[in-house]
Amino acid sequence: MLRDKDIKKIQELKADFTPGRVSAEDIFSRFKALKLSEGLSEFKWFKTRGYDFKMVLALLVSMVVSSDKTVNSYLNSPTGEGSTMGKDVFYRLKNSPFICWRMLMWHLVHRFLTVTSKDSDVDDTSSRYLIFDDTTLSKTGKRIEKIGKVWDHVTNSYVLGFKLLVMMYWDGKSSMPLDFSLHREKGKNQERPFGMSKKQIRKQYSCKRIKDSYTAKRVEEVDTNKIQMVLRMFFTAIYRGLRVDYVLVDSWFTCDALIQAIRGVKDKEVHLIGMYKFAKTKFEYQGKSLTHAQINNMLGKARRCRSLGYQYKQAKVLYQGVEICLFFSRRGKNDKWKVLLTTDTKLTFKGLIRHYQVRWVVEVFNRESKQLLNLGRCQSSNFDAQVAETTISMIAYLLLTLRFRYDNYESKGALYRSMNADVLRETLDRRLWGLFIELACSVCEVLEMDADDLLEKMLANPKAESMIIALCCSVMVKDD
Repeated sequence: MLRDKDIKKIQELKADFTPGRVSAEDIFSRFKALKLSEGLSEFKWFKTRGYDFKMVLALLVSMVVSSDKTVNSYLNSPTGEGSTMGKDVFYRLKNSPFICWRMLMWHLVHRFLTVTSKDSDVDDTSSRYLIFDDTTLSKTGKRIEKIGKVWDHVTNSYVLGFKLLVMMYWDGKSSMPLDFSLHREKGKNQERPFGMSKKQIRKQYSCKRIKDSYTAKRVEEVDTNKIQMVLRMFFTAIYRGLRVDYVLVDSWFTCDALIQAIRGVKDKEVHLIGMYKFAKTKFEYQGKSLTHAQINNMLGKARRCRSLGYQYKQAKVLYQGVEICLFFSRRGKNDKWKVLLTTDTKLTFKGLIRHYQVRWVVEVFNRESKQLLNLGRCQSSNFDAQVAETTISMIAYLLLTLRFRYDNYESKGALYRSMNADVLRETLDRRLWGLFIELACSVCEVLEMDADDLLEKMLANPKAESMIIALCCSVMVKDD
């Protein structure tokens, strides 16, 4: 349906992706640049266990953008061997039932939009889009909590895993994941619900959760209809004040409920553009109740759009009391007619295609995140960890998008304005401390001494002791 479906030609992160460019300190500095401290203040309880929430989260994000994709591989790497954090620190964060990952993601998105909106070269006339799509996250463990077999439209087969429903936002320059939910499919076979035997379901991991807690609500979403989740996410985006001009969906989500919800938004002009395929649905056209195929036959000869290479027809109809426009298009005479539906009756065919092709940013996100950012690779049995890992991959995508945006599209003014002097001083302090450690180790090699013995002798000197403690404290204070 689109002029160019080749995802490779519109990939951004992969073209600029080098894992060595993004370290834990770089991620932590990005948190500071976006001023996330206030939004993460409610996670101070995590530090009572010994480590700051932001630092542990930064390490988890840095793992997915590095060659060390898992906690185990990170701790066994040269970088992780020097860390004082054990694996339990990371697992405790991912398995925690007290973290609202959805709220964390939304706060990060709001900070992203606040920073980028301060640039003078931001184009306020360009349209903003919400895009909904689902993709398959394949797994290997049958004992993963709430796991099941889902239909994969790419391989045309059933795959063990979850369906990931994603809501993306496009502001004209960058794509941002806003929210997501994980789903399973029960199927029609009552003897094997979710494609699993009853014995396999009993052996799956399970744990008791506080009623109405963040994690309990996430678990409930697994068996919630995806259309209902799309409506929830859409209303959340509107409630949070996001500017939305168009909602873009494929044929799996274009339905009466979504049309009514979008056109029912007050004080905002929001329109739907979606592929449509239901053959039995009736529309009111020229006073008659007809299917889209019957309407197509009544329209006569098709027009030709030379610039896009399509033949197309157009019809304004009524559907459930809402005026909509149906566009029928095909490449050649032997191609099948495809139907696009929009509530914006003023759109031309070229304008419709220009808007709808933005939907492919979600396909780019799915591909890049799976290939580069470990999306869907979590094999933890705890469903809370599955939600945490998915959110961490999306946070990594958002931070890399921010970096790519200021490296390629815009001036760095807003980004630099948001980065206060504390971030720059912290980077310098850490570098000085690292150089001091390297120098001490080099001296020990020359003198054939133990590093601990050398530090003890240096600390025995009052002047050297005060200098070392001052340098050490300047780094530790930043951590606090």
